[in-house]
Amino acid sequence: MAIGLEDIQRLSGGKKLMIFIGVLLLLGYFYWFYFFQPVFEKRVRLGEDLETINRQIVARQQVMGQIEQHRKEIATLNEELQIILAKLPEQKEIPRLLTAVSEAGRRAGLDFILFEPMAPVSKEFYAEIPVKMTVEGRYHDIAVFFDSVGHLPRIATVMDVEIKKGAKNAGGNVLKADCGMKIYMFLEETDEKPGEDKQ
Repeated sequence: MAIGLEDIQRLSGGKKLMIFIGVLLLLGYFYWFYFFQPVFEKRVRLGEDLETINRQIVARQQVMGQIEQHRKEIATLNEELQIILAKLPEQKEIPRLLTAVSEAGRRAGLDFILFEPMAPVSKEFYAEIPVKMTVEGRYHDIAVFFDSVGHLPRIATVMDVEIKKGAKNAGGNVLKADCGMKIYMFLEETDEKPGEDKQ
């Protein structure tokens, strides 16, 4: 049975109020379900997208800020590489460098018992030339010799030093130093031999 407007008008005030509230709730539900909720969800999604985009912008700004720093570091490394390459002798300079090492030892007052250059060991763009040495002299003279090797214009390092007592003479106690030395040589393409093993 259909309810008309007259039936509603005959209802008591309390029932009319309940019907009015029910209609409002029903309208509110439809408004929420069909209008507000989709807009709210879209706004939440857009907010999340905006937050993601902002994070990406901040990350990219940080990367862009670091690019200039990396460029400076690369330029510095290139300069250092050029300095190192300038200190690496070429193959033709090795005999002169070995002579300079032995002369530094003699100037320091040392006697060479052993001075034996070994076969070069090839690396990427350079080779290491190991040298076995045994020298005799006073402690101060040995230290002066090692310091002189460290100040050569080319890269050479002394390693594996073992100092023992040597023979005594009128000048005081003589020490014997067994050590190794590595001289680093720049490898040009023409210097690399086909049979050499690279490490």
